[in-house]
Amino acid sequence: MSKKISNLCIIDDDPMSSFYIKRLAELGEVASIITIYNNAQGAIDYLLNYKKSSENLPDIILLDIYMPGIDGWGFLAEFQKLKHTLPKKMEIYVISSSDHPSDIKRAKATPEVVDYFQKPVTMELLKGIVNDFFKEDNEAKAD
Repeated sequence: MSKKISNLCIIDDDPMSSFYIKRLAELGEVASIITIYNNAQGAIDYLLNYKKSSENLPDIILLDIYMPGIDGWGFLAEFQKLKHTLPKKMEIYVISSSDHPSDIKRAKATPEVVDYFQKPVTMELLKGIVNDFFKEDNEAKAD
């Protein structure tokens, strides 16, 4: 049996992409709670609203970068400002259809971003992200 995180958050304005990732997460049983935001502002509001409640906050955030309004870059800028007020560490993975080298470089240069993956998301990718989450957790406990 594979490991399961408590809370997975998907921030993507494409409803088909969000549905697909959510369905993969359900079929792969990688998360107990899967939350979808179709815009970055909704996700920021959620983090601000639940910043005192670690059980309601996501363990992993899958973030699209190109969205109307506040895009993924805007979300990352806001997250950088509020991460110090959050009671738990969250891992952010950029999931984008863009394969532009400047997007990949920018994401990987952002300390809050663990990695950058191009869509479509696969079951293997999701399970790998979750397994890495637990591997890093165990390494931190061993220190």
